Amino acid sequence: MTHRNEWLRGFTDGVRSLDSGEIAKFVFYAYDDLFLSLTSRHPFGTNVFEKEWDVLVVLDACRTDALHEVAPEYPFLGDLGSIWSVGSTSHEWYVKTFVEEYREILAETALISSNPFAEHTLVNGEYPPRHPRPFDLTAWRTVSDGDLAYFEQTRRHDRPFADVTDLAPHSTAVQDPSYVTDRAIVAGREEFGKVVVHYFQPHRPFIHNLVTNNARMTVLEDEPYEAGRSGNADITDIWPLYLDNLRLVLDSVGELLENIDGTVALTADHGELFGEFHQYGHFQSIPHPKLKKVPWVEMSGTDTKTRQPERAFSPIEKHGLNERLTDLGYR
Repeated sequence: MTHRNEWLRGFTDGVRSLDSGEIAKFVFYAYDDLFLSLTSRHPFGTNVFEKEWDVLVVLDACRTDALHEVAPEYPFLGDLGSIWSVGSTSHEWYVKTFVEEYREILAETALISSNPFAEHTLVNGEYPPRHPRPFDLTAWRTVSDGDLAYFEQTRRHDRPFADVTDLAPHSTAVQDPSYVTDRAIVAGREEFGKVVVHYFQPHRPFIHNLVTNNARMTVLEDEPYEAGRSGNADITDIWPLYLDNLRLVLDSVGELLENIDGTVALTADHGELFGEFHQYGHFQSIPHPKLKKVPWVEMSGTDTKTRQPERAFSPIEKHGLNERLTDLGYR
């Protein structure tokens, strides 16, 4: 069954059963399809490769007002600016950022990412929308991982935490930012033209207490937005946890700045809703300012060699191995 037939069947079933929820869902699917069909050709927002930087730090789901709130605790942040992101979800950001227009730059760029949509997009070639759709007119120009100088998906490492017990309900999927920082430091000490490091925080789950205090995660820390949508929690309960998650990753960014050379820019792939439209989280194709307006901060990094991560596998060596495997027909 084609996407169009799936959409028509779902919408028709909703109308016949007078199920307003199903009708609304399939109407949104149609809107999403049209929005992506348009913005796959004419993206709305600033592509980060249009800006000047050597190292790009991407925070996941970071709101500009949240960064402003904690900025006094982090002098390295300096002047806080903002840009409009090309996406309101990670998938949308990846498919609209790593595009053919910047192929020459990407050929010199290393990407260290903790976000699974990097792999879905660049390795598996999975593009949005992924739901039934009536039009299916998107025209993506997204490149693949082979067009990058190096790509590493950090969620594939064996141990998310070096010395923290696995008490989180979904701990195997949790990304400790210190590991991501280590991999970025290793990449930064190689001869890449640019390095992009995509952290998973402050995106949920909120792991600050787990990582810093070895404490068991609560249900609210693990699934905060479900609690917000159901009315079991509100922004006064969730916002402080979100800020602590932001502090956790900014602490690690501070370590990165002391162990990498060059002009460093900090941004986010998208923002987050905290009660706007009675929603929590982030949603594809929604051009709300709290989702699309993201931080842009320019900083400077100096490698003082205060951190010496294990070079379990050199990015340069790994890239060379991948090329050899491709030549042999194994990739």
